[in-house]
Amino acid sequence: MLGLTLAVAAVSPALAEGAEKKGLPQLRFEDFPPQIFWLAVTFVLLLVLLSTLVLPKLQGTIEGRKAKLEGDLSDAVRLKDEAAAAIAAYEKALAAARQRANAIAAEAKAKIEAAAAARKAELEAQLAEEAKAAEARISATKAAALAEVRTIALDASRAITAKVAGIEVDEASAAPAVDAALARNG
Repeated sequence: MLGLTLAVAAVSPALAEGAEKKGLPQLRFEDFPPQIFWLAVTFVLLLVLLSTLVLPKLQGTIEGRKAKLEGDLSDAVRLKDEAAAAIAAYEKALAAARQRANAIAAEAKAKIEAAAAARKAELEAQLAEEAKAAEARISATKAAALAEVRTIALDASRAITAKVAGIEVDEASAAPAVDAALARNG
């Protein structure tokens, strides 16, 4: 109550004088003390209100956010560790799958190569058989052709001798000469 009385007493002379003086009251030196008084009262009231009402709520909010941030950070670290473990497990499984695929490919390659080698051996044996048969046929054909050549040569030599010399030669006497000529030519 005393503060209110002082405030009214301080303001009353200023009001009485304000009617006579012109200009801005906040720029007049004689009006500074009441303005400073009310500034101090307002500041103290504002400080009390802030410290009792606003600051505790603000402090609670800050602490809540700090706790949430710490929780989020710990969750992030945990999730990062889980992700690293999952990546390691994935890479391990991938390496195992590659090994299995390589083993399957090597096994398939070995089977294919074995089958190809067996088929090749079978074909080579078949070709060798066919080559022997062909050589036998060629030899038989050659022998038959040579026999025919001998017969044709004998007949030709007898006919030529008969035409050219006018002498009839029998097969027994012409055979040694034809055989000798065939042996020389080959």
